[in-house]
Amino acid sequence: MSINTTFKFFIAFIIGYNFLFSQGKEYQGPEDPAGDIAAEKEGYMTGNRVFIYFRNTTELSDWPRVNVSKWPNNPNGLKMTDGIGLLVGAKVYIEDDGDAGTVDTIPMTDLLDLLNPNNDRHTLHYLQTSYREEMDLDPTGTVEWGFYPVFGYFNETSEYPALSNIPSSWPLGGWPSTGFETKWPGEWNGRFGRGVTYADQESYYVVNDAQDQEYLGLEDNVRYYPRPGHYVGDLKPDVTIQPGVPWGGLGLRVSVRGFQWNNPQARDAIFWEYSIANVSDYDLRDVGFGYWLDNSIGGDGDDDLGFFNKQEDMAYSWDINGIGAGGLPTGVMGFAYLESPGLAYDLKDNDNDGLIDEKRDNEATAIVGPTEGITDINAFLDFYKLNMEDLKEHWDADEDQDWQDGDDANGDGIYQISENYGDDIGIDGVGPGELNYNGPDADGSECNHKPDFLEGVGCEPNFNTTDVSESDMVGLTSFRMFPIPSHAPSNETTWFKNDEAMWGLIGVDSLEEYLDNISNLVEVFASGPFPLYQGRVERISMSELHSYDPLEGLSSAEHTAPALYELKRIVQVIYEKDYRFAQPPEMPTLTATAGDSKVILTWDDMADTKTRDPFVGNINDFEGYKIYRSTDKYMSDPEIITDGYGTPMFKKPIYQCDLVDDIYGFTDFGLVNGAGYNLGAETGITHIFVDNTVQNGRTYYYAVVAYDFGAPNIGPGIAPSENNAVIELDEAEEVRTIGKNVAIVVPHQRAAGYVPPQIDLEESELLGTGSVEPIIRAQGSLKQGHQYALTFSVDTIASIGSYDYGFQYVTNGIKIYDETDSTDLIYSEDTSKYIGQNLIYRDTTDYWTLNPDEIISSDIFDGLQVEINSGVESPKYSYEKSGWINGSGILRITPTNIEALRLSWKYNIVFTDDDSAYVGIARSGTVRDENGSSIGSAKITEPAVNFYVQNTSFIDTATGQFPLMDIIVHDVNNNDTLELGIDRFFVGATVGSRWRATAFIIDFQLDSGASYPQNVDYTYQVDWERPFFVTDTIRFSVAEETALDLSIAKSDLDSIRVVPNPYVMTNMMESAVGNPFLNQRRRLMFTHVPADCIIKIFTVSGVLVDEIHVSNTPENGIIHWDMLTRENLEIAAGMYIYHIDANSIGEEKVGKFAVIK
Repeated sequence: MSINTTFKFFIAFIIGYNFLFSQGKEYQGPEDPAGDIAAEKEGYMTGNRVFIYFRNTTELSDWPRVNVSKWPNNPNGLKMTDGIGLLVGAKVYIEDDGDAGTVDTIPMTDLLDLLNPNNDRHTLHYLQTSYREEMDLDPTGTVEWGFYPVFGYFNETSEYPALSNIPSSWPLGGWPSTGFETKWPGEWNGRFGRGVTYADQESYYVVNDAQDQEYLGLEDNVRYYPRPGHYVGDLKPDVTIQPGVPWGGLGLRVSVRGFQWNNPQARDAIFWEYSIANVSDYDLRDVGFGYWLDNSIGGDGDDDLGFFNKQEDMAYSWDINGIGAGGLPTGVMGFAYLESPGLAYDLKDNDNDGLIDEKRDNEATAIVGPTEGITDINAFLDFYKLNMEDLKEHWDADEDQDWQDGDDANGDGIYQISENYGDDIGIDGVGPGELNYNGPDADGSECNHKPDFLEGVGCEPNFNTTDVSESDMVGLTSFRMFPIPSHAPSNETTWFKNDEAMWGLIGVDSLEEYLDNISNLVEVFASGPFPLYQGRVERISMSELHSYDPLEGLSSAEHTAPALYELKRIVQVIYEKDYRFAQPPEMPTLTATAGDSKVILTWDDMADTKTRDPFVGNINDFEGYKIYRSTDKYMSDPEIITDGYGTPMFKKPIYQCDLVDDIYGFTDFGLVNGAGYNLGAETGITHIFVDNTVQNGRTYYYAVVAYDFGAPNIGPGIAPSENNAVIELDEAEEVRTIGKNVAIVVPHQRAAGYVPPQIDLEESELLGTGSVEPIIRAQGSLKQGHQYALTFSVDTIASIGSYDYGFQYVTNGIKIYDETDSTDLIYSEDTSKYIGQNLIYRDTTDYWTLNPDEIISSDIFDGLQVEINSGVESPKYSYEKSGWINGSGILRITPTNIEALRLSWKYNIVFTDDDSAYVGIARSGTVRDENGSSIGSAKITEPAVNFYVQNTSFIDTATGQFPLMDIIVHDVNNNDTLELGIDRFFVGATVGSRWRATAFIIDFQLDSGASYPQNVDYTYQVDWERPFFVTDTIRFSVAEETALDLSIAKSDLDSIRVVPNPYVMTNMMESAVGNPFLNQRRRLMFTHVPADCIIKIFTVSGVLVDEIHVSNTPENGIIHWDMLTRENLEIAAGMYIYHIDANSIGEEKVGKFAVIK
């Protein structure tokens, strides 16, 4: 066959292929305005130990700024990178009409035209990015041509880009959706749906390249208009740069997501995912995506080495001597290339998964057979780790067969919370059981037994955009590692302004493993070339990883880094799980109250009651709480528990509590470099902790974190996850924001004359004999003037049949009501939910009871806590409370051992002058003595006696009187004669005429009846110690806060002190600073000062140095002085005089202190 004939066949094939597989379509996502420099925001990823600054322009970190990249994020952490940039390059072909006098603007995108040697064309090179230097600029040199952020994806009044943990950063009117519509106002725009977050922290923003006017100037004879008829400012006329110019660049829209997990196995990694859409009117035939990484290992100069592992698609760099700025160890920084664009239309299996041209934007149209669509069954099974029996009928667009249909068991078309809904939860990504679930999706996508996806709106799990494996990825095609290029003017250096030179980096197939060159290294990762069709989206993602690995191994020929490679394994798991990794429990909200030498911490129960983790089957996997305390803003004080390499990895808590669920101790799975996670010691859950080990005037940083029990049966085991503690600092190391589970507290002495609120406890008659003490814990949460009522729940564990007052009970719950405005239940504990070990279970007798072995404490409510001493679990005869109320005589009371437990009430034995004051009614039934032995026939029934016994614990509703107890005489000598000094009187319960149980026995044997009471109304009380009963109500109220007590205030002024005095060099109140360019902040404290006063500080010669206006909260009696003059200069060493004018008290105080530097 001739060459000409072969070429004709080839052209015919291309024509058919191009016709059949032309894949461009109109973009169906949001209609964004042109990016604008006014939309630029700065944010910080602080979700784990990798701290990095980012701009919503795609740029990460910065130079020469210091506090923009740090690992680990504590005072020992160092800068690791000077910058990371996204690179998107392309070649655009413009038809050459052959006339040099005309402007050529017609794009060539048809393969046939491009392959036809007779068609002349121009080639334009583009490189789109956003970076701090060497960018393309407009002719004036003032406008960068690159990516700019888009309005609509953040709250314009917020200083941050949109961050999942800062709701105030989210757009107020909802997130851009399809066209000009919006969605999900007030909820996070999660990768997996409405309000869905799988990471501890996520960020999200959108950029486009509309402002790039390269090749669109009047001097350009070859121009590319990606969106003809669209102009900058069309949709947002108040655009601040280049209004009215044509929509330029390549017509790209890039949405960016950052992810961080605080799980111990992943806390040293951060992920970035970029979705790059072609929103232009044309196909782009040759495109390359990549990253630019500027190393700065240790932040101390150009002494880095690097290595690239082709098998792992990971590069890593280290400092040549392992020592960074300040002499601190540097560690290793890795960069893992995770996802590359897909080649969905080349009829090839590019990723060797047994599938050809799988896609992430195709619609499900039909259910197909188990092997349909699979071209290499063995490759498919191996890639997806499946067996033949795992294959199933599936929807055609679910090529990897991982979308799980639900089971609508009752067939009503709606998933109940008890039904397995699988992935069939609708495009909002929220299913039954989720906190923000508000019913089936209005569009019918939920419970339709079909995977659903709608561009710009959402997608169900394990399908299309949420499923990373549904892409025929081209893989990493280019990696280069080289020193920072020269900044000398040139159009050939590999800088962003040189588009064609940069295409030579990202658009060619070249993988270099290692550069043996000590320098400040740049790494470039890229995939390409590939087509990006009109309206289509392709993706690229990466992870930045960090570890401490021995320098000897890194510098060896193998460049070993075991800790880094283990982290890369976990990173790969997270990626392959579609970024659905183990989540920590819901984050608790912490409240801290400063006291005198103590801090009271309280938090809510969101974590233990509302947690649901999809990673482990959407169950509540909450296990416990830990409290960390630090005196530095990086929370580094407690990070002292090391891994197997000796690297500090875990924080040591000052307090820990966990569920009593037989899950405790250290994990033997999900080990982090050999170290397990401490799950607790079966203490029971509480939500309050009092720290009594603090110093007044010192600043403490607290974090309460909830943790789960991990996933021991998933893969090699996933370690327990806990909430992150976020304290975000600005460059001056001042606190910018804190997480809701973090509190900053300064304990303090009370202010002079301050009288704290009091609790008034109302006197009341109780059946229970324990004690209750309400305590003020969180003064700021008090509801002054409110009245509360505490009641009890009981469980009857034994009873006397048909006798209303014969039962044994235990107390098994408490309830607290606010009775101020209406009776509202505000707090309760019972067998379904209780604090710590407040309730205990008796398995031998099968009942729950308040813990009788210790004083139990409630959780916090309205700033209060109740301490309860239940006294007894079972009734116990009280010798202390039994005795003569009035009168006297010698008698003995003997309670029965068993039957009295069901009759353990308060009784009055009332003596009269009537010999027949009471006549017994029992004629039958077994009568048992104190030991449970029957007295047989040695009894006198229906006796007439001059006393009667009242049960004063109850009122007989029929008579309105105290119920009377029955009496039988034990005829001790069996002579059928009642003898006071010999016989015994059994007091008990009778039903009808049948004796049912004996409560106690009266006898007068001690003096043979000589002092038997004969007087009227002699009364003897018989009582037991009992658990609290259901009728017991304890009322208490919070008194209104009073004004200052002037008499106390005047004496308190004598307690004013300056601490430390003398001031020498520094003190514990002064927090350390990590930035070497910052000065130490000095602090000196005045104690016991009035909350409202003026402090003037003078030199001994009378020169006014500074004036402090104190306006504290009423209880706070300290104030710190920064030891600066009024002119903001440091004071000199010497003696100083202070004068305190206590305005509210009408008194003054003068004192002195010394400063020795």
